[in-house]
Amino acid sequence: MALFPRGFYGSYGSDPSFTNLFRLLDDFDTYTREVQGSAPETGSRRHTQPTRTFSPKFDVRETEQTYELHGELPGIDRDNVQIEFTDPQTIVIRGRVERNYTAGTPPAQVAGVLTEKGEPHSPAAHHATVEDDVDEDNRSVATTATGANNQNNQQVAQRASAPTTEEKPKAPAEKYWVSERSIGEFSRTFNFPGRVDQNAVSASLNNGILTITVPKAKKHETIRIAIN
Repeated sequence: MALFPRGFYGSYGSDPSFTNLFRLLDDFDTYTREVQGSAPETGSRRHTQPTRTFSPKFDVRETEQTYELHGELPGIDRDNVQIEFTDPQTIVIRGRVERNYTAGTPPAQVAGVLTEKGEPHSPAAHHATVEDDVDEDNRSVATTATGANNQNNQQVAQRASAPTTEEKPKAPAEKYWVSERSIGEFSRTFNFPGRVDQNAVSASLNNGILTITVPKAKKHETIRIAIN
């Protein structure tokens, strides 16, 4: 992408070679993003989810001694952002935003619900009951199933002696009804019109704003060598 917007061409881009170069880079960057977004999935990639891409917004400011880039990267960890120079006057900023979720359409009966967690309650556990038998004298006698109790005791003993295995915790059942934040991979390229000092470049990420300061290289001064 060109370093300066199109409105900059008329006021400061007096050199036609720089103007054509900026426009060429800008058009190529736009074409590349469109091709990546509309490429069909064929073959083995049919069942894989395509990588989502987005383009963060940047402001570029020029001073007498530096170029300043300010980009919006909300919710991105600094470890997921890479800044590098591909040539002496071109800087590339790329990164990735990840979020695991399951998207869906909210049903009408749960309108307004943002997340759905938990599982349906299981039916009430069946409890053993005591049966009443009536003897010949019409007296109620409580009977217990001795054989069943012995069988239960054996099962408990077997469970106690068997080695216990740790169960993996289940992932929370969460579902996003609305997903509007940008996620995926991003890459921005800026080409500077003049020489820059790559060794003095500094960058910081605070409150979702990436700030990159690129000092301009000192102008080459002519040095005269005296002949003895």
